[in-house]
Amino acid sequence: MNFLYLAMLIPIFGIFYAAFTSYLKYRQHRAMLDVLKVYADKGEAPPQEVLAALSKSHCLAEPGLNAPSTVTPSGPPKVQGPMHYWSLVGLFAVFAGGFAYAAWGTGEVMYPFAIVAFTMGAVGVWALIMAIGLSVKK
Repeated sequence: MNFLYLAMLIPIFGIFYAAFTSYLKYRQHRAMLDVLKVYADKGEAPPQEVLAALSKSHCLAEPGLNAPSTVTPSGPPKVQGPMHYWSLVGLFAVFAGGFAYAAWGTGEVMYPFAIVAFTMGAVGVWALIMAIGLSVKK
């Protein structure tokens, strides 16, 4: 039963991580607006260099490897790279294994955990197919 409490820490950590990154993104956008407000108070248009720097997306992903899926105004959406799907394979394999252990590891079958384990396994297989397909494509 202690494993189930430990397994609950992962989603809770994910919630706090998502909240923290959202807060950082909010601060970044607020700082951008403050820069534009300075130019608006002066009554001048910001230089193109400032606008270009502010419109740049600050992302840790490497272009072509793990680029975020965004729609550019001048073209089709960028496709996620194979590294994104390989990381999803690992993530969903761990989740499927954890829920499979919770379902069958205690000696009795717990069907809700079994359903989640099969679902996580199916998503892991989908991510594996995408990762292999994108790796071969290059």
